[in-house]
Amino acid sequence: MAILHGKKSHIWWDSETTDTEMVFGQSWTLSVTHDIAESTSMQDTWKTYWTGFQDWTATVNCLLPLEGSPLPLETDGTPLSIGDVTTARLELYVIYDTVPETDVFVLLYGEAFVSGIEYGGAAGGVGTVNYTFQGSGQMQWASGATRP
Repeated sequence: MAILHGKKSHIWWDSETTDTEMVFGQSWTLSVTHDIAESTSMQDTWKTYWTGFQDWTATVNCLLPLEGSPLPLETDGTPLSIGDVTTARLELYVIYDTVPETDVFVLLYGEAFVSGIEYGGAAGGVGTVNYTFQGSGQMQWASGATRP
């Protein structure tokens, strides 16, 4: 049996004005990268490196609801923070105990802004909307979270 299970995963996008659960979420991914700079001198026989800055991005894949985007919208209908640097808290949950009475969630969270939205549809399929989030600052990890 798997230790982590995505069946009860949750995705939240929290801004100052709204608290939105992306209830049509189908999957999420989180990518953390680390810059590497080569520091090898001309006389060295082995390459050496220095570590640099860390960065993270997240992708959230959702079914497209009839109401449109599950993200909070600005007054002109564009999703919150597209085109500016306003960040909101992105929370990604996954369950790690599958006994219903003792469900415990792992929470990954951080400040992020929406850097892209992609809509899709296929004959014989359902409409989808995919969001790309750019992290700003550190991605945090907390186990034992209970919000969902």
